[in-house]
Amino acid sequence: MEKGWERIYSTDKPHLVSIVREILAENDIESVEVNKRDSVYGFGDIEIFVKEQDAVPSRVLIQENNL
Repeated sequence: MEKGWERIYSTDKPHLVSIVREILAENDIESVEVNKRDSVYGFGDIEIFVKEQDAVPSRVLIQENNL
């Protein structure tokens, strides 16, 4: 990932990634999804990155929504 971005969330459940990204978008926080899942075997995680200055508010939103 490029410098200035921080990983704030990681899961193996694609539906949770969609929920987290939607919550971030609703709060005007830009996010990037990095899919590290194996396409054949289906294991691995999907990570969400935000700009460093948005990392703390993003984590608060995730925690408030019990994700």
